[in-house]
Amino acid sequence: MDAGLAAVLGALAGSVATIGAALATGWSARAQAKMVARAEHLRQRRDARQAVYEEFIAAAEAHSDLAKILLAPTPEDLNDLERLHILPQGMNFFGVIEESKSLHENVAKISTRVQLAGPKEVSAAAFIVDEKSREVRASFGTMHMSADALGGRSLSERWSDGCMRFVRFSGAVSDFTEKARLALDDDGTKN
Repeated sequence: MDAGLAAVLGALAGSVATIGAALATGWSARAQAKMVARAEHLRQRRDARQAVYEEFIAAAEAHSDLAKILLAPTPEDLNDLERLHILPQGMNFFGVIEESKSLHENVAKISTRVQLAGPKEVSAAAFIVDEKSREVRASFGTMHMSADALGGRSLSERWSDGCMRFVRFSGAVSDFTEKARLALDDDGTKN
């Protein structure tokens, strides 16, 4: 092989190696940029989720706190809640029912935002909290009705039903909180 051909082949090999290195560097830079963009997207999404999860939990706890007030007395005391000073200042039983409706509506509104934020497990848990909140609100509505209007169900039976609904509601809020925590801990490396 003569020296000229060796020089041309050496230059060609050098060019191919340089082009290969440039392509590898470009591919690596592109992959790294995608990873950085993905990490930033996940951080922004996690921050937004955390905010809506916190808002949802606060709304559910506000409804839960009202339910605790109403379900604290025994069934015999329900007819005289105002005298027992159990109700919030200046609020009568019907005011509590309206407040429960308002608090549930807030839970339902934020639940929609949580369901959109996802992920699927958290969305499903938010739906259940919304459903149980609606059941608690409905149980308050039946407490002031007469037994005749409710097929003979006594106040004690309705109170007991309200307590059971409250327990399920509280459990659903706890389940949601745990699923939300796990979703926020997910760094996207699983799968």
